Amino acid sequence: MRRILPIHTVLMICFAALALLPSPGCNVITPVAYAIHGPGKVEPQFTLDETLRTVVFVDDPSSKITQRRLRYTIAEKATEELLAKRILVDMVDPRGILTAASNEQYGKQMSISELGRSVDADIVIYAVVTDFSLSPEVGAYLPRATMRVKIIDTRSGERIWPPDERGHMTNVQLPQRPGTGPATTGDRVEVEQTLADRTGLGLAQLFYKHEITETVLFGR
Repeated sequence: MRRILPIHTVLMICFAALALLPSPGCNVITPVAYAIHGPGKVEPQFTLDETLRTVVFVDDPSSKITQRRLRYTIAEKATEELLAKRILVDMVDPRGILTAASNEQYGKQMSISELGRSVDADIVIYAVVTDFSLSPEVGAYLPRATMRVKIIDTRSGERIWPPDERGHMTNVQLPQRPGTGPATTGDRVEVEQTLADRTGLGLAQLFYKHEITETVLFGR
């Protein structure tokens, strides 16, 4: 049950919001609605079919991630989150498809659908890492990850989402930290782990409705 705020509290919030508005023509309905109903919801970008066996594959062809284990962390977190939210009920451990992909160097390169079929998956949530950095801007300790995400049907080999063949751009950013970068190796390891974990969460959040206050994505 939602808690209804006292009217004087609502008015105080509204007046505070009005003080921040750049012009008198701005809409004051939003702060009132937020105060009464709570934060808004972020709709899923795509609805996954829970009846299909699915695997998450995090690819890093440009070697943006220094530690291979972090690719597994991202995929594992997304898998855990989708199962916990009951978005999917049958998912493959992402370790298997990562192993299959790493074995490509000893043989013929496999397509994404072939990699998915190699672990008996019907669907591959395919995420290509395009950025994974702790200080993307000079002088700013602002950990950030960027991925392009696609949904691949392993039976047909077709991309079923998004319409853009480049994939859906997904961005995750941690709060800015003091300094210009990690002070120690331990600090770097900890922040990279946190960024990978949040990136996995952001990947999963593409596929279920959640409150704005819970999202770790930006620029959507």
